[in-house]
Amino acid sequence: MHSRFASFAFLLTLAASALAAPGKDHRSIEVVRLDCANTLGRREVTLFANGTIRLREGKPGEELMGLAELGPPEYQAFVDRLKAEDLSEVGRLPEGVEGEWVERCMLALALPDQAPRILHFGRYDTLPLPLSRVLTVTRDLAAKVTTLEGVDRLPDDYEPHLHDVLRRVDGNLYRVAAFSVDGKGVELDGVEQPLAIYIRREDLRKEFKALVSRRR
Repeated sequence: MHSRFASFAFLLTLAASALAAPGKDHRSIEVVRLDCANTLGRREVTLFANGTIRLREGKPGEELMGLAELGPPEYQAFVDRLKAEDLSEVGRLPEGVEGEWVERCMLALALPDQAPRILHFGRYDTLPLPLSRVLTVTRDLAAKVTTLEGVDRLPDDYEPHLHDVLRRVDGNLYRVAAFSVDGKGVELDGVEQPLAIYIRREDLRKEFKALVSRRR
């Protein structure tokens, strides 16, 4: 379990550095992510810089997923709550109960105007009060996601075509509008709302659950 989180933390550190670069799409910038898992299950909540909350929960590899959207004032209120907690003196935390049944957690923060932080701890560890309050914020974020879905997913071999209409996990419909020059990115336009999103091709099956229609 430790090696899994160590590898993930290393990759996330690289990702945080890249995402902090100017001009990055806010839909791909992770402001906070809490990822907890044991051999029985996993729960991950992520807040993106555009106000999207993503919650994944379930057996490892079979997690259900749900999304919620925060408006600018509510998003800023959550960010302010996170920034209010001083984690500067929180270093390596003493480990508590160990075992494959014990849930281990990784918390990654990339708050505006602050250096990225990554912390590891266990479910039964004694945590500093500021960290405990940050976890309360993540629980409040997760509570915003009211529906988890996972049974319906795009086929493993799905390849997007222009004008495909896809149903997102939150129930909204999007139409494939364009592809990036390298073919790795897909631009989709909201069918029922004036919203465009850009997503990596490899992440389509994570965000969308069904092909609604395709032009012949």
